[in-house]
Amino acid sequence: MTRYMRYAAARPILAVAILSGSCWLATPAQAGPFVFGGASFAGGGERSEYAGVSSNLLPVPFLTQKFVVSDYHYKYGTNGTTVSVNGQAAEAAIGLQKGWEGGWAEASVGARYRYNRVSPEGADNRTDGGEWGLGVTVLGQQEFATRWAVNGIASYNFGPKAYWARGRLLYKAFGEAWAGVEIIKHGDPYYHSTQGGLVLTGISLGKDLNLGVFAGAKKTAGEPRSFYGGLEISKAF
Repeated sequence: MTRYMRYAAARPILAVAILSGSCWLATPAQAGPFVFGGASFAGGGERSEYAGVSSNLLPVPFLTQKFVVSDYHYKYGTNGTTVSVNGQAAEAAIGLQKGWEGGWAEASVGARYRYNRVSPEGADNRTDGGEWGLGVTVLGQQEFATRWAVNGIASYNFGPKAYWARGRLLYKAFGEAWAGVEIIKHGDPYYHSTQGGLVLTGISLGKDLNLGVFAGAKKTAGEPRSFYGGLEISKAF
């Protein structure tokens, strides 16, 4: 059964959940390691990059571990000021996976750390500096009607009180590739963003190597509407 790129473009502070940017293609409880990564960009110079590995290091059925790192730049409007953030983040998590004919599900929990540098200085002290959080993520996929599938992920980071959620409706276009639409909501108590667009994922580049691409429109509170796009790649061993 084909698995979709799980994580894609997200608010960069949540890229490790993604950990958002919400991108891997995997089979639950696979025996070997699985590496994944991706990059996204949006208007105004926003961007994020992430890379990670998932594996079953412990001999326990359905148990998986993952580690993800990310680098990002984003901005948002608050009190008439545009706040610009550059930062890095990391997550180490443990989770449970379960697959069945036509679908799979996963739930994980882990420690997340991010360090942000905010400009102009003092514009938002809530976001500036380092902060630990406890991340909880649930994701899954279900195929239906022969060539259709729904894929979703939701993550919440206790500490920063940040959330990220994405849903995809996909149609099997050719080979192992799926085309469809996505909608993403992400933010925290002071920041909210919505984006949606088109996605083509599961493009085979060789044995167990897959590529996905996506693009659409994004609206962040306090900022004008902009374009976003990116790619996601994964390799199973």
